Amino acid sequence: MRLRAKWQKTVAKWGRSYRKRRLKLARWLVQRRWVREAIVVPAISDHSVPLVGSPVGVASQPQAVHAAEARVLPFDTALSLKPGLCIVGYLRSEIGLGQAARCLAYAADAVRLPSSFHHLPLPMRENEPEFTTKCIPLPDRKANLLVFGLPSITALYGEIGGGRHNILYPFWELHGIEREWLDLAGRCAEVWAPSTFVADAFRAQSKLPVTLVRQPVQFPKAGLTGARPAGPLSFLTYFDYDSFGARKNPKATVTAFRTAFPLGSEDVKLIVKTRGADDNGLRGWLAGECAAEPRLEVIDRTVDRETMDRLVADCDVFVSLHRSEGFGFGAAEALAAAKAVIATDYSGTTDFINQTTGYPIAYKLIPVLKGQYLATTGQVWADADLEDAAAAMRAVYDQPDQARRRAEHGRAHLLAAFSPGVIGAQMRDLLAARGLL
Repeated sequence: MRLRAKWQKTVAKWGRSYRKRRLKLARWLVQRRWVREAIVVPAISDHSVPLVGSPVGVASQPQAVHAAEARVLPFDTALSLKPGLCIVGYLRSEIGLGQAARCLAYAADAVRLPSSFHHLPLPMRENEPEFTTKCIPLPDRKANLLVFGLPSITALYGEIGGGRHNILYPFWELHGIEREWLDLAGRCAEVWAPSTFVADAFRAQSKLPVTLVRQPVQFPKAGLTGARPAGPLSFLTYFDYDSFGARKNPKATVTAFRTAFPLGSEDVKLIVKTRGADDNGLRGWLAGECAAEPRLEVIDRTVDRETMDRLVADCDVFVSLHRSEGFGFGAAEALAAAKAVIATDYSGTTDFINQTTGYPIAYKLIPVLKGQYLATTGQVWADADLEDAAAAMRAVYDQPDQARRRAEHGRAHLLAAFSPGVIGAQMRDLLAARGLL
């Protein structure tokens, strides 16, 4: 397995190097006069696109050639690239970043945006088969949409391909951004931010143009809607140990649950779905809590997408007492399924969780300690108020009709502002305005 992973990295590195050399050559050729003179120019109009073909003398069509040059070179686009967007991301991975890239692909498809898909390998974390046959080995469009966690830009900067209009779609959970990351991001043409939180961070620290292009959310299939099975009022939270347990903060959720329902006789349960290797002691802590609290269930394994959707469909309330989220997929997907959502009133989830759509939880800002996350120096994040969280859990239990109304309002808000069709239309319009379609 290690040899295979090493081989995959070697092939990927060679592919990036080859692509860069090829595109550098294409750019050099376009700058040569004798190449520009070889461009066949059709009748120039607002909708015409120059083609490469048999020679045309400069003397015979001087104005047309200059017009053709202007159309060949905008946005540093190489001659062989097709109009449209190539989505570059972890398209075959089950992690949240993989789901982010897939939902962007669904958004492009919803409006028939010319698009293709390039998968970034993630050994041992590729358990989503849908895009196995849909991906291409190298990006082939005029625009690249680069979907990954911002810290990964140091390893993935080679994906910022020459000769393309590169758009960074970054996920990051803290306000401060490392100078090295900003410098590498500067090789892109612009930033499309998945949340207001990420947009504000880049606008404050980067000179790149920033546009809020909300992360689209996939709505559940018909078979996963409607009434859930009878049983206790079910609270659900989930997280990946490899996404830093201190940030996801499951201890707060368990503690608030036990505070909200101290008697042990209330008809409730809390399901904690998790997976990953880097638990930093949290796995042992959860095991101890599970032994002491019979209403607590821990599911600790990787499951497929359908099983995750079923977990959400079968719960009543989703809880995310995170310290920070770049977007907050768990809360968003639960809201899309018309579930009550309790979430820290900070960072990415504030785009869709408020007093009308869910239960935003008060917090105080605390320093991010070394080892709790990446690039922690001088950074702060939120610490949810446990009493407020317990009160919200109790409110859902005591006032189910109010919880249902908030969930319905939340789902309507997501449909209006986060659905694939809405975001796809925005993406199409942005690309058209930049001459990339």
